[in-house]
Amino acid sequence: MRGGIRIGSISGISIYIDSSWFLVLGFLAVWLSAAYTSLSPSFSLGYGALSAILFFLSIALNKIAHAVMAKARGVDINAVNIQFMGGANTVEQEAKDPFSVFSIAISGPLVNLVLSVIGFTAAWLIAGDMIFSSNPKAIETLPDSIGSVRTIWTMVSLNIARINLIFGVFSLIPALPFEGGHILKALIWKLTGDRFTGIRWASRSGQFCGILTMILGGLLIVSSPIGGLFLIFIGWFLFGNAGGYLYLNNLQKALIDINAETTMTRDFRLVDAEISLRDFADKFLLMEDKDANPIYIASSNGRDRGIISAGAIRNIDSSEWQAKSLQSLIKPFDEIDTVDLKTQISTVVNLLEQKQLRYVIVRSPVGSVAGVIDHGDVIKALDSKLNWRIPSEYVKQIKADGKFPANFRLVEICEQLTEK
Repeated sequence: MRGGIRIGSISGISIYIDSSWFLVLGFLAVWLSAAYTSLSPSFSLGYGALSAILFFLSIALNKIAHAVMAKARGVDINAVNIQFMGGANTVEQEAKDPFSVFSIAISGPLVNLVLSVIGFTAAWLIAGDMIFSSNPKAIETLPDSIGSVRTIWTMVSLNIARINLIFGVFSLIPALPFEGGHILKALIWKLTGDRFTGIRWASRSGQFCGILTMILGGLLIVSSPIGGLFLIFIGWFLFGNAGGYLYLNNLQKALIDINAETTMTRDFRLVDAEISLRDFADKFLLMEDKDANPIYIASSNGRDRGIISAGAIRNIDSSEWQAKSLQSLIKPFDEIDTVDLKTQISTVVNLLEQKQLRYVIVRSPVGSVAGVIDHGDVIKALDSKLNWRIPSEYVKQIKADGKFPANFRLVEICEQLTEK
């Protein structure tokens, strides 16, 4: 996230720029310099570079405004990396209330609209009312009335004003991933009291906009192949990005809705705590498959006593196995991490990851073992809830590996849910 060059900090937020900006700014400087060549042949590249830098600042200030407002609303932001296609906030949480979401989302477009007003005002102060003329050739007559230098600064001001106006208005489209989509999410969240409903509506709006853009691109592709393909690409990007928000929303909701009771399995074995270590070894350990790694629960007098640490039997001399009972291998429940039946599955995921556990014991209200949950059980429960259609062989592999697949991002998402 921070793979850029640090240029300073604002309100304790470190500001980084992506190294690709040097290439982008160079290209923009050359491209924009063409507009100033006839007015200042010797310094046209300099004016082009200035316009490119102001273009960069328009994007930078938008993202910095988001970060500063987020921090002001209690969201933990450590840094912002300004990239050509936007900015990425480092260590970003979801805002905890709809007003905070609205405030953070609106801050960027407001900055762009203010910059647009400043640009138009500067152009008006330099060139007067002529900049508002409906005649498209009015700018061409400016050098004769105000001179070349003032015309150049008028053009620079107008370019930045128009760019920021486009940024500000375009970003307010009520569809994710635009800031307007986050505003729509905040409004629906406020009206319904449900954050997930807000995200779902804003995501669907984003997908709808993406489809419309692709259809428009398809209609234009005959008359304007490049423009049509560009719109199809933009529509595809919008549809996919909005789909990502929808996927994350559904996954977060599932992690909250699913509890330990619907996730657990009975994949454990009850063993009488009073039997000898010799009987335990002969009747259980020696009868298991070589690659099996079963969970043993010790029970006596109708009560579950704890987990049997089967591997610890290797630390006891075999000559003592007959004399010692299984009690010597029991780890009581109060010494291990357990959950109850109604515990959210997101809590189970955090427990598995933070404590590096192979499984978590689920206990009933009376304290007995109701079931166990491992990494594969979590994935299987999510698969059933979200219709992922994950092959059973893949779930078995997850169980054997004892870790969640990195591409599922479960640990990161569950940590965010815990912080809300």
